[in-house]
Amino acid sequence: MPRKARNFIDGGFYHIIARGNNRLFIFAVAGGFQKFVELLGKSKEKFDWKLFHYCLMTNHIHLLVQMVKGDDLAKLMQYLLFEYSRWYRKDNKYVGHLWQGRYKNELIEKESYFLECGRYIERNPARAKIVKSLEDYKWSSYRHYALGENNSIIDMNPYYNQLGDDVQSCQRRYKEFVELEGPYDKVVDRTLVESYF
Repeated sequence: MPRKARNFIDGGFYHIIARGNNRLFIFAVAGGFQKFVELLGKSKEKFDWKLFHYCLMTNHIHLLVQMVKGDDLAKLMQYLLFEYSRWYRKDNKYVGHLWQGRYKNELIEKESYFLECGRYIERNPARAKIVKSLEDYKWSSYRHYALGENNSIIDMNPYYNQLGDDVQSCQRRYKEFVELEGPYDKVVDRTLVESYF
C-alpha cells in the first residue's frame, strides 16, 4: 500500500518527532548530540526555516519549526536524518535502519498552543527522569529561554516576549511555566506521542 502523501503549508508551524529504530539510543554514542546540533546549524544554510524549540533525547528528537516553503520540510528532515545516519554508521560500524520509519509531524494551528508545545518539548528530560532540574540538560532549547544562554541555532519564539516586560521577567516566567506539569501533557502523550512510539 503506498504511503499517504504529506501536505505541508507555506509558513506552517510543525511539531516534529523522529525516533530511533527499535528505540535505539541514537545519541548515546560519543559526539552524537554534538553532531546532530551541528547538522541543525548547517541545515539553516541549506533551507529557509526557523527552529523555535528542540530537545534531543537518547532515542528520539522533538523539533518545533516553521517552514517558509512547506514542501521544504520533507527535504529538511531527509537531510537531517540521512546525514546523521551516515555519520552514525561510519563511526559506529552500524548496519541497518537507524530511524523508525518516517518522522511524525503535527501542524500547529492555534497560537495558544505554540508556547505550550515548546514547554512540552523541553520538559522531556524531566519527564523521563534523566535530570532533576531542566537547567542540567544541555541538549534542548530550555537554557536559551530560561537562562538566556546563547544558542545560535534557535529562532526566538514569537510569543516569548509577551511573558514579561524585560528579559529577566521573561526568563523567570518562562522557567516557572515550563517547570510545572501542564494540563495538556497527558493529552499530547495520548494523541501525538503514543500513536508514534
